[in-house]
Amino acid sequence: MVDRCECFEKTFAEMKMLIEKHNIKTLDELRKYFIFGENCRTCLPYVELVLNTGKTEFEPINFNYESQ
Repeated sequence: MVDRCECFEKTFAEMKMLIEKHNIKTLDELRKYFIFGENCRTCLPYVELVLNTGKTEFEPINFNYESQ
């Protein structure tokens, strides 16, 4: 299960607590409190899911990038 931003070791549960406490709606608002998604950026779709669903653990997402 994926439960954190690996690069910065911030759990989605920690993020969710701040999301609820400060009524955060966007990634930019959340970045006022945490550094995340600035290196590999793999966590960004998961953080969006935290914002949209309130869940804090996810099955790995299969990133299927097609070359254009």
